[in-house]
Amino acid sequence: MLSIVGVGICEGQITERASKIIKDAEIVFGSKRALKLASKFIVGKTMELNRFNEEIYKEIEKIAQEKNVVVLSTGDPMIAGLGTKLKGYVEPGISSVQMALAKLREDLCNAIVIDAHAKNAEKEFDLIERRNLIILADKKFDPSVFGSRKVALLEDLCGNEKLVIGKANEIKIGSDYSILFLWK
Repeated sequence: MLSIVGVGICEGQITERASKIIKDAEIVFGSKRALKLASKFIVGKTMELNRFNEEIYKEIEKIAQEKNVVVLSTGDPMIAGLGTKLKGYVEPGISSVQMALAKLREDLCNAIVIDAHAKNAEKEFDLIERRNLIILADKKFDPSVFGSRKVALLEDLCGNEKLVIGKANEIKIGSDYSILFLWK
């Protein structure tokens, strides 16, 4: 059996259901950070993942045919996570998007999430005319593409958090774990 389990982005965000799934696993795969977040619930063998690709996903799925396997996903597996990469049961978690929206007191129903983390997502930016945008970004992303539009930059949530509100063309992203919120 294969389960992809969201472990949140901060210490203490693992749900009761997720903790039981993790405790019952014979093998738990995850990044160093995800394994640390779930460490107090892990009973089985751990396997740290340093890279993520199709070959690794197939190997994990093969192991899961004979063992109870959990793959940990920081945040939520269905928000730019591992939930679409592996075939198995998905247990949600608290995402950085949810954390950012809570800090900004904004409703997800009034926004569109765009993953621009290490990819070109510019074709989706015209959605700003209809909805607020939540952009998952890294240091390479240039907010100035939005001119002088009002934005919030949230970096390193649950770490050395930084929240800056200003004009897009005046903000510089300094972390690979960043979220930009743009008001329409």
